[in-house]
Amino acid sequence: MSRSPFPALALLGVTFVVVTAPAAVAEPDSGAAYLGRWNYDFPDHSTMLNYATENIPGAPDAPQIGDIIFTSSAPGRVTGRTDVGCTWEFKSSTDGLTLDPPNQTCHNPTFGYSYTTTAWTVRVHGDKETESITALSHHQDTDYTFTLKHGARTRVGEDDPDAAKAFEGNWSANNAPQGNVTLTRNYGDRLIARTSDGCTWTLVSRGDTAKLDPPAQTCTQGDSAVTLRFWTIADSGDHQISTMTGTDAKGEPIMLNSELTRH
Repeated sequence: MSRSPFPALALLGVTFVVVTAPAAVAEPDSGAAYLGRWNYDFPDHSTMLNYATENIPGAPDAPQIGDIIFTSSAPGRVTGRTDVGCTWEFKSSTDGLTLDPPNQTCHNPTFGYSYTTTAWTVRVHGDKETESITALSHHQDTDYTFTLKHGARTRVGEDDPDAAKAFEGNWSANNAPQGNVTLTRNYGDRLIARTSDGCTWTLVSRGDTAKLDPPAQTCTQGDSAVTLRFWTIADSGDHQISTMTGTDAKGEPIMLNSELTRH
C-alpha cells in the first residue's frame, strides 16, 4: 500500500492515515483486456484494412463490418460471439488471443452456409484491437479460402447516445434493390430507417456501426410482407457500407451488400 497525498489527521491524540490501494491491472494473459464489444473500423480498400480476400472466381474483396463481443469463459479463456451469430473459443496469453482449438466450424445462421476458421489471432492496445483470420467457407462440394490479413476494431460501450448523429441523413445505394435510405434519430442511440419501398425499420447505433434491433422485423405491404433478419451499417461520415439479409415481398431471399453515399 502507498500513503495518501493528503496529510494525516490528528484528532484526540490519535493519528488517522488515509491509504489507497493500487489500481487493479489486468494480467496480460488473463483475457480481461479483451472483454467487451468491438466494432470493425471502417474498411479502407487502398490499404486492405478490414478487407478480406476469397479465392471465389470473380469475387471482389469483401469489406468486413459489424461487431464481436468477447466474454470470459474460464481463467485464461475468452469466448467471442459475432453479430452474425457464430461463437468462437480463444485462449489468452501474453501475446494475445489465439483461436483454441483451431479449426472451429460454425453454420452461419445469417448467410446460410458453414465455414471453418483455421486460425484467428487478436491483439489489443487499450481500446484498439488488431486481428488476422484464415478460414474455409463451405459451398456445396467446394471450399473457398477466406483471408483477413489486416483487421482492426475499436472497443465501444453498450450505451452510446451520441453515435446516432453520424448516421442521420438521406443516403443513395450503389445498387437498385437497396434504393434510397433515410436515417433519422429516434431517441438516444436509436435510429429509424425508411427504405425506398416504404418500409420503416429500427436500428441501434454504437460507435461507427448501426444494427437492426430487434434483430427480426417485418413490414407488411398489402397481402405480402418484407422481413429483415439482419442489417448492419458501418459509417465513415459521407459514406456507408451496408449488409442486409431477409425475404422480399415475393418471399425471395434478400442478401444485399451495398455502398451508400450521403446526398
